[in-house]
Amino acid sequence: MTLRISVLSNFVRTSAQAAAAAGILAGTVSLLSAASLTSSPPANGLQAAQRPAQLDLSMEGRGNAQILGIAGFTAPAGDQELADALHLVASVLWDDIDFEHEYRQVSREAAAMVSTPASGPVPGTWVALGADLVLTGVARRVGQHLEVDVTVMAVTGSSAGEPVFGRRYRNCTLENPRACAHFIADDFHKAMTGLDGVAQARLAFVSTRDALRLAGRPVAEPGVSKEVYFADYDGANPRRITANRHLNIAPAWSPDGRSLAYTSWESGFQDIYVIHPFAGGPRSRLAAGSDHQHNELAEWSPDGTRLVFSSTDSRGYRDVVVVNRDGSGRRNLTPNTPTWDDGAPTWSPNGQQIAFTSNRSGTNQIYTMSADGTLVTRLTFGAHSDAPAWSSRGYIAFALQTSSAGQDIAVYVFQTQEVRVLTDGIGSYGSPSVAPNGRHIALTATRWGQEQIATIDYPTGTNLRRVTFEGANSYPSWSLTPGVQR
Repeated sequence: MTLRISVLSNFVRTSAQAAAAAGILAGTVSLLSAASLTSSPPANGLQAAQRPAQLDLSMEGRGNAQILGIAGFTAPAGDQELADALHLVASVLWDDIDFEHEYRQVSREAAAMVSTPASGPVPGTWVALGADLVLTGVARRVGQHLEVDVTVMAVTGSSAGEPVFGRRYRNCTLENPRACAHFIADDFHKAMTGLDGVAQARLAFVSTRDALRLAGRPVAEPGVSKEVYFADYDGANPRRITANRHLNIAPAWSPDGRSLAYTSWESGFQDIYVIHPFAGGPRSRLAAGSDHQHNELAEWSPDGTRLVFSSTDSRGYRDVVVVNRDGSGRRNLTPNTPTWDDGAPTWSPNGQQIAFTSNRSGTNQIYTMSADGTLVTRLTFGAHSDAPAWSSRGYIAFALQTSSAGQDIAVYVFQTQEVRVLTDGIGSYGSPSVAPNGRHIALTATRWGQEQIATIDYPTGTNLRRVTFEGANSYPSWSLTPGVQR
């Protein structure tokens, strides 16, 4: 089920209007403050992989612009269920804003020392904590839903005391307050900075966490199945969408976020399946594989009309193949490579090119070609390279062999035609997937033992954050943020 949250109105007010509106808060008691939250691993599943020692008590985060304080949310007195939901909204909102690093934030510990009266935050108190802006919220029940009013007030500069952002959000729910926080975070970033956030995006991945025993065809290493899951971008709200007790890998979201293509051994050989996690209905096998023709690693075209994937012929060599969404129009894009392996394809953001890997030079390297298979160009010339993921910010992320025991995540930057390594070589990294806004890369990492999903920032390679904690997890795939096009 897709949650739709509407922005009812912009209610930024003059100072006089703000003072009048303070009457809305009459009879309410502050039940929630970001101050009450802790910096231990939060319930939303997001945790810094390597968190530095406690910073200055008043400020956390790595933004280079204004400093934001979250003063808290208020609700009618005595409504504990709503208070608990708002507690989670504030926690998730703090993390969502922190994830994009557009703002440094007053720490939860420092905010805990601030009492916010019903009339609103006291500017001088927040100035003393280093804040430039203070975010407050007021929530109320409306039928089966919630309305949440969010206001950001300037406490420094020429606009001090004036609201600089205001929205009323309708159709938030007590059942999924995290979705409300994600919506607010993305809307806040868009309105204040023009940035498309990723808080509403989802990550699909495969996991052994439910320990389903493998069934069907024996494999070289018998054990538990790998099933397809998806979760919020930070790992919260995980949901399993396959339970076939086979090996399933490489999920890929369709551009509309309604379908997932993935590779499965369910039929006894690798083939591409498409499933619809929200609408249900039958799965499809668009690539129509067989014992003599194995298909894997599908990616959707940006317009959602085609899938490109790797296909193995009867001799065991791989080619890059494209089909229409209904399974028609199958076409081999690399037919003249009878003894080479070409695979792991990914579309350019405009759908006019495809990046892929090939061992035609002797070692696996990254190449590009036009979407019709012409104009092949080699991009990388170093060690074994694999799993390209193309970003609208002008780079391709990929896994680069950096030692005999492991890989790192590197990027090929089109503007400079250079390759840069982003990860730190601790363990091994693979399967990069670029966030919709290009500012983050999801990946698999072995630094914690079993493979886990984590994210890092682009272009710095910093802020490694672990996303999964149960079982072994791999093959992350970002969905688009609702309403945002590549």
